[in-house]
Amino acid sequence: MKSWNGLEDATAPVKPRRTPTRWRALSATFVTLVCLAAVDTIFPELKNWDLSLSLDEEPALHHAAFEWSKIAPSEHLEFHKCFGRFECAKLSLPWDYFNGTYPNHTVSIAITKIPARVPVDDARYGGPILFNPGGPGGPGAAVAIVLGHALQQIVDSSVETSTPSTDARYFDVIGFDPRGIGWTEPVARCMPDQPASWSWKLREETEGLIGSSDAALGRLWSMKHAFGASCKLAEEDQEGPDIKQYMATAFVARDMLEITEKHAEYVANEVTRKAAQKAGKRPGYYSPTYVPGESKLQYWGFSYGTLLGSTFGSMFPDRVGRLILDGVVSSYDYQNSLGNGSLTDAEKAMTSFYTFCHNLGPAECPLATTNSSVSDIEDRTQDIIASLYHNPLPIVSSDGPDYLTWSDLKLLIFGATYQPRLMFPFVADILATIEQGGGSATDQLASMFHYNHVLFCPANGTEASDTPVPDVATTAILCGDGIDQTHLTRDEFEAYWNIMDTLSPNFGSYWSMLLMSCAAWKIKASYKFEGPYGGNTSHPILFISNTADPVTPLRSGRYMHSLFPDSSLLISDHLEPCESILPDG
Repeated sequence: MKSWNGLEDATAPVKPRRTPTRWRALSATFVTLVCLAAVDTIFPELKNWDLSLSLDEEPALHHAAFEWSKIAPSEHLEFHKCFGRFECAKLSLPWDYFNGTYPNHTVSIAITKIPARVPVDDARYGGPILFNPGGPGGPGAAVAIVLGHALQQIVDSSVETSTPSTDARYFDVIGFDPRGIGWTEPVARCMPDQPASWSWKLREETEGLIGSSDAALGRLWSMKHAFGASCKLAEEDQEGPDIKQYMATAFVARDMLEITEKHAEYVANEVTRKAAQKAGKRPGYYSPTYVPGESKLQYWGFSYGTLLGSTFGSMFPDRVGRLILDGVVSSYDYQNSLGNGSLTDAEKAMTSFYTFCHNLGPAECPLATTNSSVSDIEDRTQDIIASLYHNPLPIVSSDGPDYLTWSDLKLLIFGATYQPRLMFPFVADILATIEQGGGSATDQLASMFHYNHVLFCPANGTEASDTPVPDVATTAILCGDGIDQTHLTRDEFEAYWNIMDTLSPNFGSYWSMLLMSCAAWKIKASYKFEGPYGGNTSHPILFISNTADPVTPLRSGRYMHSLFPDSSLLISDHLEPCESILPDG
């Protein structure tokens, strides 16, 4: 029997089977958190929900335990102990690889690494694996702190390091913040400070989705254009170059090549140093065993990270080592801003929610009844969503009041499709709570929403911290990579929105807003890779797609697979994005 994806009523078991192995648990934890990190820009409150994940060790470390400002950027990798067992570095890289502008300016790429479990001079050392959690705009350095150990246990050999083995391999795991993002410097900004950014973001979120009212389209269109034009004005007023022009995917792919190259140099120097120490000699800095231009990338990319990996493979086919591209984005759809291509399978994901609830029954899904059909659950769900259109749910909490709107609920459901086994039960409880006019599930909502709607500052009160800000990085990358959309009129956009809403009634309104952002974005990338995508790589790429992905459909995986001869496409009969690495069972 196929693994249940929620789409086959006749064959779906009541409950999905589970294999209680540590590897599977770690895999589930990793892909769950990566996918939630990727969807964080869609629904920021999700990050504050207690996932109740069970691990033998606490994967998250407090960011305050390390000050990045104490690291001086270097043209060579110089790692410093950080965040417990991690190593951190700031790699100084050229500002502009492609046009040669601003030769005296550099970017400082923030890198976090969990070292391999064997030394670099061990024959079982497998080298570094870089990863990107998606976005665009995902902070890989921070995600690595939370997920690095889980990922390492997935990719490492199951043979203990104390057991001799010629086939075992053990890897470094490296997360990095792409240009303009996170701890990398400079950071992409449009506002003078974080409180101003937070305030504007809150105003946008309060307006809701397109279609949330008869005035929402006009208001959001004006807000996006005000923001885009103001960001362009801030760029013009700035002295020196603006990083937002140098964040396109081509720059990040080139940065990954430099990270790979510099790490190969670092390893060679470490091997030489260790050999010299054993021989009682003083090593020099540069190793004679390091040959520039020969290192190859090992990489695992999710969602947008697959587009980054495909770009790398197209630009540098002879530098491809092992690439896993999981939850595949079509380069054609992405470059041409065809958001409708992303939603091909979106409604399948929503249909699975109704089927999932039906198969579990009323004992485990509060939206099901003894005699309800899948269509009955769909009708009930849609009625509950519609009930919030004019009457949001009040949220009462000792931390302060809030309310749940039609837009909030649609975004919550969309976010849940990224990890249905984890999130669908929660969504079902929320829907039942709304139908009842309130209940225990609102306590979770209160904590989720309160965090996002209150500005928090550190004790000294000088700088706001950990607050949601406008998605400057996402917009700069997405719009910089795609074709120019600034000619788009409001009427033309409304026609596009109607098409998207027809294609995906549940999610079309949100996905349309990505194009709205690009229609208002006035800052052009100084260089972008326009293809051709594909080619013969030095090692075959592994693409992974599943059968019912909300935004990276199977057709995208098939398309990208066709562009790279000798590549492989693994099709997972699962619903969840990024879930395809989990073993069947």
